[in-house]
Amino acid sequence: MSKRTRFIIVSAILAISLWFTTITSVDYRFGLYLAVSALAYILSVWVLFDDLKGFEWITLMILPTMFTLGSGLFSNFLPSAVPRMFGRAFQLESSILLAGVLRIVYFLLYALGMYGVLLIENIFSVASIRTIQLFRAAKSVNFILTLVSSLFFYAVALSFRLPFWWVMSMVFVVSFILCFPSLWSVDLKNNIVRDAGRYSLAVSLVVALVSGVLAFWPVKAFMGGLMLTSLLYGMLGVMEQRLSSRVYVESLWEYGVTVAIIIIIGFLTTSWVG
Repeated sequence: MSKRTRFIIVSAILAISLWFTTITSVDYRFGLYLAVSALAYILSVWVLFDDLKGFEWITLMILPTMFTLGSGLFSNFLPSAVPRMFGRAFQLESSILLAGVLRIVYFLLYALGMYGVLLIENIFSVASIRTIQLFRAAKSVNFILTLVSSLFFYAVALSFRLPFWWVMSMVFVVSFILCFPSLWSVDLKNNIVRDAGRYSLAVSLVVALVSGVLAFWPVKAFMGGLMLTSLLYGMLGVMEQRLSSRVYVESLWEYGVTVAIIIIIGFLTTSWVG
């Protein structure tokens, strides 16, 4: 069986498993999310076992596991009914059916994303041994999927409306776990574990501090998660360029403007009336 076939099988199994959690009792869902995430780690090891070595048993398995856990947690935001769309109202049966279709599309997108994650980790495992042309493209996709995973976790953390120290703690832990493998993958042929760890701590601390501010801000959970993700996008992008010793002024402006635009949008779309 080829690797690509195994990637497809694993992605399908995990997508079906996550979909199954949505039809179970709410009381058991978090435990099931953890179980499916553990399954994601086990199956990822299975498909990548031949090329795994040393530190890769941890770094290459983080994104598949976190992407699965984040996708599962975020699936709770999916509506159980869609009563209105594009200005058109639907009857109860149609709104429930539409919500079901939306869930199917969501988990199909998860399966596609998981397939991409496995391809990325396979490229990284090979690139640590020899030069591979797809490495740069894999880094770009890895960067995007890291941001998507962070958005899921940030939105969920803010939705709980917990005290600010709990929000900061969760955001810090999630940010560090996601940042470290992304920064580590910048240069797979040299040992940059220490630098990747230091930069990950710095990025995670800043994002966590901002999340503490948002805990007092009457912002919608998804919008707040998007603001934190934009901040992570800017800081992680700059740190990756710093590790590769190629920092461009144009990129700094791009990151800064993007973060500023998202924060302004978040401010303008927040209801301060109460």
